[in-house]
Amino acid sequence: MQYVFIAIVIGYLIYQLTEIGWQRVWESLPVTPWFYVLFLFLYFALPVSEQFIYGTSLNFSFKKGLPVFIQKKIYNADVLGYSGEAYFFIWAKKNLKESSGYIFGVIKDNNIISSVTSTLVAAVLLSIFLYVSQLNLQQIIEVNREYFYYGAIAVVLILASLIYFRHYIITMSSGMASKIFGIHLARLLFVYSVEIIQWMVVMPEVPLYIWFTYMGIKIISTRIPFLPSRDLLFIGASLEISQFLNISGAGIAGILLASNVLTKLMNLGLYSFLAFKGSLIKKEETDSTQKATS
Repeated sequence: MQYVFIAIVIGYLIYQLTEIGWQRVWESLPVTPWFYVLFLFLYFALPVSEQFIYGTSLNFSFKKGLPVFIQKKIYNADVLGYSGEAYFFIWAKKNLKESSGYIFGVIKDNNIISSVTSTLVAAVLLSIFLYVSQLNLQQIIEVNREYFYYGAIAVVLILASLIYFRHYIITMSSGMASKIFGIHLARLLFVYSVEIIQWMVVMPEVPLYIWFTYMGIKIISTRIPFLPSRDLLFIGASLEISQFLNISGAGIAGILLASNVLTKLMNLGLYSFLAFKGSLIKKEETDSTQKATS
């Protein structure tokens, strides 16, 4: 079923891009180098933030951890959700001194805090995008204010419950949990801000509220649970609403497709490099062990 959904989304994207014109999309690919510089900041934001989180709670160096968190990101993005956590758990058991139970608890607590933070940030930003700025997104998806209020109440109740029962849900100390919450909050605000700036440097003529509208659409699409290929869904939705916002569909396609293709290429290149490097290290360790025993 997952592959059927992905095939439908890809087919619809091909149809949309054909309607726009492949030549126009190709000509609209970003040429400013700042787009690609900002892409690197966006790509490495998650692995670097996770190094600060896990490096503090499990005590290992940046040099040792960053390659692991890059691979963790790739597993979660291109293999299966939470397969990256399984990979990191296996790596930590082999390379760190902490017990399996402690490592599992840290991973579990971090994922809970990450989910709470992302939900809170999404709710707050959507409320700003939809109501404070009075954006076109409200007309596009016909948002009912009552649903927003119900959603806000639900978020508040969930957060209040998590705070009240935190000692039963989260095993780490309140100080450590607060620090991890702060790191996730800073990362999310950084990523959303840099991504909007990345779009702006490619199409500076587009008003800022339009980019807020696209970020609102992205937040909505990425919060839909159990949905495969949410990045492709976001591209499809963005192309669909470009006609309502009176901006170039080719330009939007160029930006979003470039980001998507760059991410896939980075994943492939870094995973291949790290896997090859890991195999060389293992070979050297095996050779040194054989020499020592001979």
